[in-house]
Amino acid sequence: MANVPNTKLRLLHVLDILNKKTDEGNILTSNDIVRELEDRGLTGERRSVIRDINTLIEYGYDICPFEENNIGYYMRSRLFEEEEIKILIDSVIAFKALSPRKTRQLIKKLLSLSSNRFAKKTMGNLYIDSKGKSENECVYYNINMIEEATSKDKKISFKYLTYDINKEQKFRKEGEDYIVSPYALVWRDDNYYLIGVHDKYSNISHYRVDRINQVKILDENRKLAQHMESIEDFNVTKYMDSTFNVFTGEEERVMIRFTNDLLNAIIDKFGVDVTMFPKDDGHSIIIADVLVSEGFISWILQFGGKVQLLEPAELRDEVKERILELNKAYGM
Repeated sequence: MANVPNTKLRLLHVLDILNKKTDEGNILTSNDIVRELEDRGLTGERRSVIRDINTLIEYGYDICPFEENNIGYYMRSRLFEEEEIKILIDSVIAFKALSPRKTRQLIKKLLSLSSNRFAKKTMGNLYIDSKGKSENECVYYNINMIEEATSKDKKISFKYLTYDINKEQKFRKEGEDYIVSPYALVWRDDNYYLIGVHDKYSNISHYRVDRINQVKILDENRKLAQHMESIEDFNVTKYMDSTFNVFTGEEERVMIRFTNDLLNAIIDKFGVDVTMFPKDDGHSIIIADVLVSEGFISWILQFGGKVQLLEPAELRDEVKERILELNKAYGM
């Protein structure tokens, strides 16, 4: 009976050794694994290690057996392949809501799912641009509190951070609490946003999660945005697809003419289901429902003369005014 705990531990350590130290280019023999176990303070012998490996294979782990290579054993595949972990790591690096410290911590956790060889190679080539990263170390806590409030149908209060001219963070509105009914959390343009309704207004607003501080869950049920009968009717995908640069606004149907060399950019923004038809040899037209805002106007203007808003006429006039303001700003 004294060997039972050691036997159970040995099985777990054999799995860990195969996960961390083996792949197609790094094959361990049963004797190699015995030595690895001894380095960890565990006793074992060749036959017991082979039995452990067969148990792991029987359970479902994709371990290449000795019989297939006549050398030894290695982990043929893992829960995440190396290219999948690389994609996840790049996403974490691009995720601005995480501080540099929490970014590195999360990357190390992801690399623990891979072999030591891949982890060492990846860490050696790792570059984290701290300039765009958050300084807020409370992001995990914020996310947890927001998710909990959403699931319980409760409002939250928080303070909102901003920078002053001295590049120092301070609270907006002199530290006044924001009271918000949380609807969803979304990642857009490398930032993480809380979508919800401020208690003082009836339209949907956005808040950068990394700028939220001192979150509290309130004992009040969430309020409805205008024109909504139930929060369950809120379609986050449809809503985000209609926004530009995460600006809110009133929904309107617009008609836009654009040069055909922008087809990819237009489809990237509006999706393949957008109503589209050719205008002439060099131009096409789309009709779409969008949230009209500063973000939408800026999106139109960034393409210069290649994109032209045709309807509605009132919004077209607003775009013209914005162009005149730009001309004045540059002395034209």
